[in-house]
Amino acid sequence: MNYIPVTENDKKDMLKQIGAKSVNELLVDLKPRIGENTNLGFSKPMSEFELLEHMKRLSKKNRLMKYFIGAGAYNHYVPAAINHILMRGEFLTGYTPYQAEMNQGTLQATYEFQSFICLLTGMDVANASMYDGSSALAEAVLLSSSYNGRNGVFIKNGLNPQYNEVLKTYCEGANLEIVNEIDEKTSCVVAQNPDFYGNLENLQHLSNQAHKAGALFITCVIEPTSLAIVQPPGYYGADIVVGEGQSFGIPINFGGPYLGFLAVKDFLLKKIPGRIAGMTTDSKGSKGFVLTLQAREQHIRRERATSNITTNVALMALASTIYMALMGRSGLRNVAELCYSRAHLLQEKLVTMGFKPMNDKPFYDEFVVGVPSGSSEKMLSNLLKEGILGGLQLDDDNILICCTEMNSVQDIATYTSVIKETMFSQ
Repeated sequence: MNYIPVTENDKKDMLKQIGAKSVNELLVDLKPRIGENTNLGFSKPMSEFELLEHMKRLSKKNRLMKYFIGAGAYNHYVPAAINHILMRGEFLTGYTPYQAEMNQGTLQATYEFQSFICLLTGMDVANASMYDGSSALAEAVLLSSSYNGRNGVFIKNGLNPQYNEVLKTYCEGANLEIVNEIDEKTSCVVAQNPDFYGNLENLQHLSNQAHKAGALFITCVIEPTSLAIVQPPGYYGADIVVGEGQSFGIPINFGGPYLGFLAVKDFLLKKIPGRIAGMTTDSKGSKGFVLTLQAREQHIRRERATSNITTNVALMALASTIYMALMGRSGLRNVAELCYSRAHLLQEKLVTMGFKPMNDKPFYDEFVVGVPSGSSEKMLSNLLKEGILGGLQLDDDNILICCTEMNSVQDIATYTSVIKETMFSQ
């Protein structure tokens, strides 16, 4: 761990700079003021039995919902074996292998994770994982600027708004500029596929545009199950592929922890942030695993570091590795085909009921519909009363809806029946 001592003189200088006389003055907005005699209103301590009963009572307030909402977090089936393997002490205690070669199991799992990501994306090299999809995208943009020395970032329409906000924040801190056209000052071109509205696009032309201008082409894949049935980004010229791995064996879990992945073509190998696990042989010829590249600031001089991320989310990467290994090629394809068919089935049913299809391109498991009555809020409210999260309200007229393999044909029938009742009751 890094430790930087702060002396009393350092503290006085910092307080002087911000105009405070003491550290306590920084806490004046806390009400009630925290002190030795502060009563925070906590209940009396409970015994283990009492606490368990209390938690059971609270859990009964939960309501099981049917999810028809995606927009960056997707409700996929998580096989029971994942949690069982994930919680084994050998993996759980080897979360961040600082003495890396002592954790051969963790390193092997990391190596396999990287291999799976390369196979899915059609790329040459993947790192050991990132914190989440949005920060992985931001790191890819920083990598691009480091590689070509340019500061322009072109973002194609359709990027998830939350990712857009994260990217703008990183760009502001790194003196990068969001630009409206691709030219000789453009460092990278960013495109999400499928995009935020579910559209699947042929990005070959955009890839060609980026490379013609000397920029790197970054593809963002937030719903990676799509890669089982659509063309991998590496096949249409992506230099960097980033995305969110939550769909691979990680529950929605109130928003985290999630898993970012980042893969590149060979020529960017030494620019990739984070760490990479590699396979080698020892002096006796036995196979072994090592950390081959670590570009973070804890291992090399700060001015030469390509990233300031301090670790990879190894436990989440392990969950995804177990998921991909369990599912295999055919299992992943089955999941993707179910997502695709269920989403198209629901869209067809809604269109026959008067909803307007808003996607003008092929879509995967998400789509946008225009609500006939022009009151998407009322429709979603009625669905919610029936235990259905019906989609993401984009505005008064439009809803973004998602189907995964977890949405059965019966769930879709229930969804449409609630809609019919809503329309007839108006």
